Amino acid sequence: MGIPYCIVKSKARLGTVVHQKTATALAITGVKPEDKQALSALVSAVNANFTEKSDEIRRTWGGGIMGTKANAKVAKRDAAAAKLAGRTKAV
Repeated sequence: MGIPYCIVKSKARLGTVVHQKTATALAITGVKPEDKQALSALVSAVNANFTEKSDEIRRTWGGGIMGTKANAKVAKRDAAAAKLAGRTKAV
């Protein structure tokens, strides 16, 4: 898409940009010439730290650690599958 975006932790941080207490979303449509350098630095930081790493972050989410109930359910399912496999081999 080519449009830089990022997710900010708090609504208050976005609110400081628009001089309000809080803001839920922010779209920058025009930039003063004296602020263009600061915006380009912000865009490059967002692209380097958020946009380009989003696939990497998505792949490592979760860790694959299950709880005790989920482990018990999987063990029960595996035991039933082994019992069924043993039954079909005997016949």
